[in-house]
Amino acid sequence: MWLLATIANIIRLYLKRRPQLLWLVHNGLCNYSALARRLQKELYPQKKDSFFAIKAALLRLAQEKEAGLQKEWGKEVEKILKASSVEIRTNIAVVSSRGSIGVPVIATASSKSGVMSVVDSAYVPQLKKKGLKVMDDLTLVVICSPPQLQDTPGCVAAILDAIAAEGINVLQFISCHTDTLMVMRNNDALRAYEILMDLTGQKE
Repeated sequence: MWLLATIANIIRLYLKRRPQLLWLVHNGLCNYSALARRLQKELYPQKKDSFFAIKAALLRLAQEKEAGLQKEWGKEVEKILKASSVEIRTNIAVVSSRGSIGVPVIATASSKSGVMSVVDSAYVPQLKKKGLKVMDDLTLVVICSPPQLQDTPGCVAAILDAIAAEGINVLQFISCHTDTLMVMRNNDALRAYEILMDLTGQKE
Protein backbone atom coordinates (compact mmCIF):
# COMPACT_ATOMS: atom_id res chain seq x y z
CA MET A 1 0.00 0.00 0.00
CA TRP A 2 2.87 2.36 0.85
CA LEU A 3 4.46 1.76 -2.56
CA LEU A 4 1.20 2.49 -4.38
CA ALA A 5 0.75 5.72 -2.42
CA THR A 6 4.33 6.76 -3.18
CA ILE A 7 3.93 6.13 -6.90
CA ALA A 8 0.64 8.06 -6.93
CA ASN A 9 2.29 11.07 -5.26
CA ILE A 10 5.22 11.01 -7.67
CA ILE A 11 2.91 10.82 -10.69
CA ARG A 12 0.82 13.68 -9.31
CA LEU A 13 3.91 15.86 -8.79
CA TYR A 14 5.32 14.93 -12.22
CA LEU A 15 2.11 15.96 -13.99
CA LYS A 16 1.59 19.15 -12.00
CA ARG A 17 4.98 20.30 -13.26
CA ARG A 18 3.70 19.64 -16.79
CA PRO A 19 0.31 21.42 -16.89
CA GLN A 20 -0.24 20.67 -20.56
CA LEU A 21 0.02 16.94 -19.93
CA LEU A 22 -2.12 17.19 -16.80
CA TRP A 23 -4.78 18.97 -18.84
CA LEU A 24 -4.85 16.10 -21.34
CA VAL A 25 -5.27 13.62 -18.50
CA HIS A 26 -8.09 15.63 -16.89
CA ASN A 27 -9.94 15.94 -20.17
CA GLY A 28 -9.61 12.30 -21.20
CA LEU A 29 -7.60 13.21 -24.30
CA CYS A 30 -4.88 10.61 -23.90
CA ASN A 31 -4.54 6.85 -23.83
CA TYR A 32 -3.96 6.13 -20.15
CA SER A 33 -2.30 2.78 -20.79
CA ALA A 34 0.12 4.30 -23.32
CA LEU A 35 0.91 7.21 -21.01
CA ALA A 36 1.41 4.83 -18.07
CA ARG A 37 3.91 2.82 -20.12
CA ARG A 38 5.74 6.01 -21.05
CA LEU A 39 5.94 7.15 -17.43
CA GLN A 40 6.94 3.70 -16.26
CA LYS A 41 9.91 3.70 -18.64
CA GLU A 42 10.88 7.24 -17.64
CA LEU A 43 10.35 7.09 -13.86
CA TYR A 44 10.57 3.39 -12.96
CA PRO A 45 12.63 1.66 -15.69
CA GLN A 46 13.64 -1.15 -13.31
CA LYS A 47 10.15 -1.77 -11.93
CA LYS A 48 7.95 -3.23 -14.64
CA ASP A 49 5.28 -4.09 -12.09
CA SER A 50 4.73 -0.36 -11.43
CA PHE A 51 2.65 -0.03 -14.61
CA PHE A 52 -0.70 -0.78 -12.94
CA ALA A 53 -0.03 1.59 -10.03
CA ILE A 54 0.88 4.37 -12.49
CA LYS A 55 -2.22 3.78 -14.58
CA ALA A 56 -4.38 3.79 -11.44
CA ALA A 57 -2.84 7.12 -10.43
CA LEU A 58 -3.59 8.59 -13.85
CA LEU A 59 -7.21 7.42 -13.74
CA ARG A 60 -7.58 8.91 -10.26
CA LEU A 61 -6.18 12.23 -11.45
CA ALA A 62 -8.55 12.18 -14.42
CA GLN A 63 -11.49 12.24 -12.01
CA GLU A 64 -10.21 15.06 -9.84
CA LYS A 65 -11.09 18.73 -10.17
CA GLU A 66 -8.08 21.02 -10.05
CA ALA A 67 -7.88 24.63 -8.83
CA GLY A 68 -8.94 27.62 -10.93
CA LEU A 69 -5.51 28.27 -12.49
CA GLN A 70 -5.37 24.83 -14.10
CA LYS A 71 -8.97 25.15 -15.25
CA GLU A 72 -8.42 28.58 -16.78
CA TRP A 73 -5.23 27.47 -18.49
CA GLY A 74 -7.02 24.43 -19.88
CA LYS A 75 -9.95 26.49 -21.10
CA GLU A 76 -7.70 28.85 -23.05
CA VAL A 77 -5.75 26.00 -24.65
CA GLU A 78 -8.95 24.12 -25.44
CA LYS A 79 -10.46 27.22 -27.04
CA ILE A 80 -7.47 27.57 -29.37
CA LEU A 81 -7.38 23.88 -30.27
CA LYS A 82 -11.12 23.73 -30.94
CA ALA A 83 -10.70 26.64 -33.35
CA SER A 84 -7.90 24.82 -35.20
CA SER A 85 -8.11 22.55 -38.23
CA VAL A 86 -6.04 19.54 -39.24
CA GLU A 87 -4.66 18.82 -42.71
CA ILE A 88 -2.67 15.82 -43.87
CA ARG A 89 -0.42 15.31 -46.89
CA THR A 90 1.05 11.96 -47.87
CA ASN A 91 3.98 11.08 -50.19
CA ILE A 92 6.40 13.29 -48.31
CA ALA A 93 10.18 13.10 -47.95
CA VAL A 94 12.68 14.97 -45.77
CA VAL A 95 16.04 16.03 -47.22
CA SER A 96 19.16 17.03 -45.30
CA SER A 97 21.53 19.38 -47.09
CA ARG A 98 23.92 22.29 -46.69
CA GLY A 99 21.95 24.65 -48.90
CA SER A 100 19.47 24.80 -51.77
CA ILE A 101 18.40 21.41 -53.14
CA GLY A 102 17.11 22.58 -56.53
CA VAL A 103 13.50 21.33 -56.25
CA PRO A 104 10.27 22.90 -54.93
CA VAL A 105 10.12 22.83 -51.13
CA ILE A 106 6.99 22.52 -48.99
CA ALA A 107 8.69 23.69 -45.78
CA THR A 108 12.22 24.20 -44.60
CA ALA A 109 14.24 24.84 -41.45
CA SER A 110 17.90 25.70 -41.07
CA SER A 111 20.44 25.64 -38.26
CA LYS A 112 24.19 25.38 -37.76
CA SER A 113 24.05 21.69 -38.65
CA GLY A 114 22.45 22.30 -42.05
CA VAL A 115 19.13 22.63 -43.85
CA MET A 116 16.12 20.34 -43.50
CA SER A 117 13.64 20.47 -46.38
CA VAL A 118 10.22 18.85 -46.67
CA VAL A 119 9.47 17.92 -50.29
CA ASP A 120 7.16 15.79 -52.40
CA SER A 121 8.34 12.19 -52.74
CA ALA A 122 8.33 12.55 -56.53
CA TYR A 123 11.69 14.33 -56.24
CA VAL A 124 13.39 11.57 -54.23
CA PRO A 125 15.17 9.84 -57.18
CA GLN A 126 16.51 13.18 -58.36
CA LEU A 127 17.73 14.13 -54.89
CA LYS A 128 19.36 10.77 -54.26
CA LYS A 129 21.32 11.13 -57.49
CA LYS A 130 22.80 14.28 -55.99
CA GLY A 131 24.00 12.25 -53.04
CA LEU A 132 21.71 13.97 -50.55
CA LYS A 133 20.45 12.23 -47.42
CA VAL A 134 16.73 11.51 -47.88
CA MET A 135 14.06 10.05 -45.60
CA ASP A 136 11.10 8.81 -47.66
CA ASP A 137 7.66 7.26 -47.06
CA LEU A 138 6.59 10.03 -44.68
CA THR A 139 3.45 12.05 -44.00
CA LEU A 140 3.05 15.74 -43.22
CA VAL A 141 0.40 16.71 -40.66
CA VAL A 142 -0.47 20.40 -40.38
CA ILE A 143 -2.50 22.05 -37.61
CA CYS A 144 -3.80 25.47 -38.67
CA SER A 145 -4.70 27.59 -35.64
CA PRO A 146 -6.12 31.08 -35.01
CA PRO A 147 -3.78 34.05 -34.28
CA GLN A 148 -4.29 33.63 -30.51
CA LEU A 149 -2.01 30.60 -30.67
CA GLN A 150 1.03 32.86 -30.51
CA ASP A 151 -0.11 34.44 -27.23
CA THR A 152 -1.37 31.29 -25.49
CA PRO A 153 1.33 29.16 -23.83
CA GLY A 154 0.95 25.41 -23.87
CA CYS A 155 -1.01 24.84 -27.10
CA VAL A 156 1.85 23.24 -29.01
CA ALA A 157 2.87 21.29 -25.91
CA ALA A 158 -0.67 19.91 -25.63
CA ILE A 159 -0.53 18.74 -29.25
CA LEU A 160 2.85 17.06 -28.87
CA ASP A 161 1.96 15.46 -25.54
CA ALA A 162 -1.24 13.98 -26.96
CA ILE A 163 0.76 12.38 -29.76
CA ALA A 164 3.66 11.26 -27.58
CA ALA A 165 1.28 9.64 -25.09
CA GLU A 166 0.33 7.23 -27.89
CA GLY A 167 3.96 6.36 -28.54
CA ILE A 168 4.11 8.29 -31.81
CA ASN A 169 7.39 9.97 -32.69
CA VAL A 170 7.47 13.26 -34.60
CA LEU A 171 10.47 13.11 -36.92
CA GLN A 172 10.46 16.80 -37.86
CA PHE A 173 8.66 19.73 -36.29
CA ILE A 174 8.27 23.20 -37.80
CA SER A 175 6.28 26.11 -36.39
CA CYS A 176 5.37 28.85 -38.87
CA HIS A 177 3.25 31.69 -37.48
CA THR A 178 -0.02 29.93 -36.55
CA ASP A 179 0.68 26.71 -38.46
CA THR A 180 2.22 23.70 -36.74
CA LEU A 181 3.83 21.22 -39.13
CA MET A 182 4.84 17.72 -38.11
CA VAL A 183 6.47 15.03 -40.22
CA MET A 184 6.03 11.42 -39.14
CA ARG A 185 6.20 7.90 -40.49
CA ASN A 186 3.30 6.73 -42.63
CA ASN A 187 2.34 3.98 -40.19
CA ASP A 188 1.94 6.58 -37.39
CA ALA A 189 0.11 9.22 -39.41
CA LEU A 190 -3.42 7.78 -39.35
CA ARG A 191 -3.43 7.38 -35.57
CA ALA A 192 -1.92 10.85 -35.12
CA TYR A 193 -4.57 12.29 -37.42
CA GLU A 194 -7.34 10.65 -35.36
CA ILE A 195 -5.86 12.02 -32.13
CA LEU A 196 -5.60 15.54 -33.54
CA MET A 197 -9.11 15.43 -34.99
CA ASP A 198 -10.37 14.49 -31.55
CA LEU A 199 -8.23 17.17 -29.88
CA THR A 200 -9.57 19.87 -32.17
CA GLY A 201 -13.17 18.66 -31.87
CA GLN A 202 -13.45 17.67 -35.53
CA LYS A 203 -13.88 13.94 -34.96
CA GLU A 204 -17.16 12.70 -36.39
